[in-house]
Amino acid sequence: MVSSSPMGTTCLSTDICAPLARKKINLTFFTHLSGDRQVICTANGMGEETFALIKSRAAPEIELHLQRGTAITSVYPHDKRPEILGAVIHSLARARVVLHGLASSPSAISVVLSSPRVKAVVRQLFEHLLFPAFASPQEFFAAQLPPAELVQKVVATYQEKVIKVYWIVSQPDLDLWGTRISSAAILEGFAEALTDLGDLGLKIPFIAAIPGLAGKDFLLSFSTSRQPSQGDQGAEVRRILQRRLPESRPMRLTPVAGIFLHGPHFGDRYGVADTFLQALGRARVSLLALSCTVSSISAVIKQQDLPAARQILEETFEAPRAAVAQAPKTK
Repeated sequence: MVSSSPMGTTCLSTDICAPLARKKINLTFFTHLSGDRQVICTANGMGEETFALIKSRAAPEIELHLQRGTAITSVYPHDKRPEILGAVIHSLARARVVLHGLASSPSAISVVLSSPRVKAVVRQLFEHLLFPAFASPQEFFAAQLPPAELVQKVVATYQEKVIKVYWIVSQPDLDLWGTRISSAAILEGFAEALTDLGDLGLKIPFIAAIPGLAGKDFLLSFSTSRQPSQGDQGAEVRRILQRRLPESRPMRLTPVAGIFLHGPHFGDRYGVADTFLQALGRARVSLLALSCTVSSISAVIKQQDLPAARQILEETFEAPRAAVAQAPKTK
């Protein structure tokens, strides 16, 4: 489901995540970009209920669109390397995919696409990337469990009062880039831009793309690691974006920080995103961008809000003491 509301509307927790948590509806994919626009994915069979629930609470100016028959394909690890992200997006372009959403975590990049296009995308991924566990797409497909058996593998739904997580990591000194581009230009052009950013030696801790309700445009946002030893690379990043995506008007916000919460798997635990958002709200932390995919939440916030965000998340979630850390500086 794609939702869009006027700039400055603060509906993310109260109108979306909190109602879903109360109904025990698990999110399998969730992105948000300031603006405000979201992509929300739930397990098969929950889409209609989710759509009706959010629509019943939505203000008249909020637009909603339900896209049925979608799938999520995730590739990991990517080590925040732009060239790997670019290879994934090149695969989508070659498979002629209509992209319904894109998000990253520190370990995975996930795309939302129409279910019938999954096999074509996997075949293209094998053309661009090496997967040591499988020699061919045929081996990969043969190893996949049927949907009914896949559901049976979920042995528990965690409902502990304090949500346990694997670790909380923060990363300061990032640039956040955002632009609006047409759907026709996003895949090939953006893949080439990512490859160019890799040539600069940059890392990309965060990336998200959200389609417009009519599918005519995309909001695209990503962060890059700032490297003081190489000076300000903002002008070079802007030049690459404008060369590969001529229609774009990239905007840069700097410095910003990322904070990443790993685990539990969203398919096993409802209410994770709502707890995360409510915690940031109590600390008066401004959220610039958010992605939830696989088993991680990635948030981009103002750099001056990072100490408050770290403190409130450490108080809200239960993480091993040694697992609360700051990401190392990019070399």
